[in-house]
Amino acid sequence: MLRTMSLRAPIPAFAITNMIASTISKTIASTVASIAASTLASTIATADAATVVDFSVRRWTISAGGDGGLRALVVIEGPSWSWHDASALANAVGATLARADSQSELSFLEALCDHPGAFDCAGPWLDGFRQPQSTWIWTTNAMPVPNFGWPPLRPAQSMVFPSALLMSGIDGPDGRWIDVFPDPDAGVATRSALLRWTNFEDCDGDDLPDLLEIARTPTLDADHNGRLDDCTHPNPADINGDGRVNALDLSLLLNAWGTADAKADIDRNGTVNALDLSVILSAWTGT
Repeated sequence: MLRTMSLRAPIPAFAITNMIASTISKTIASTVASIAASTLASTIATADAATVVDFSVRRWTISAGGDGGLRALVVIEGPSWSWHDASALANAVGATLARADSQSELSFLEALCDHPGAFDCAGPWLDGFRQPQSTWIWTTNAMPVPNFGWPPLRPAQSMVFPSALLMSGIDGPDGRWIDVFPDPDAGVATRSALLRWTNFEDCDGDDLPDLLEIARTPTLDADHNGRLDDCTHPNPADINGDGRVNALDLSLLLNAWGTADAKADIDRNGTVNALDLSVILSAWTGT
């Protein structure tokens, strides 16, 4: 008996093309996912390992034309860190990366950079960031990064990749910012960042954020509760530290009215005002 052989119909060319495209797409997606997971793990590990070794803190006072807020240059141990690591550390100490909404604010940040470690290779990270195929913004308020800080021929990084801002300069600031890749493996190396606080906990009244002090010297918080262990009067409304909130504290607050006095500025917003008075009255013990 003769057997008949059934022949498969040839696969159409468009089907072969679709199969190849699907395979390539799945391979790319798998590769991208693998790289993303590796990058995320690396970022988390680096952030966990980042240790603050030094900082310089200064208020941009209202009398100097500022907003009364606190800024800091932070330097970490190690060769470099990413923009995301710097942003994570800022959040961990109750701050954000600093931005410059005006030339005078940029000049203030520039003065803060006169500190050892600020320009070991590249300058400190700023808040500016650009997603692929998007525009430059300050991530803290989603407003566009202004043009006054760009040097000629900047921004220069491809729109295909994310980019971040850091202070420009060699061995010191030159009054500008530049765009770089946010990961030091793909761009420049820096181990510093500029931070900004709206308000913060300062239980010892030294006008330094407690969390920043703890980040540099973890032994200051041996019980890991996020507060300095040796604070003598944890109630910020007790301005003179006598254990009571009364007329003496009110007098100190009124004498400091309108200033950035560290002890009387209870809510740490940079100005002694009605908000601080409200805290005093709410915590009133008398006698």
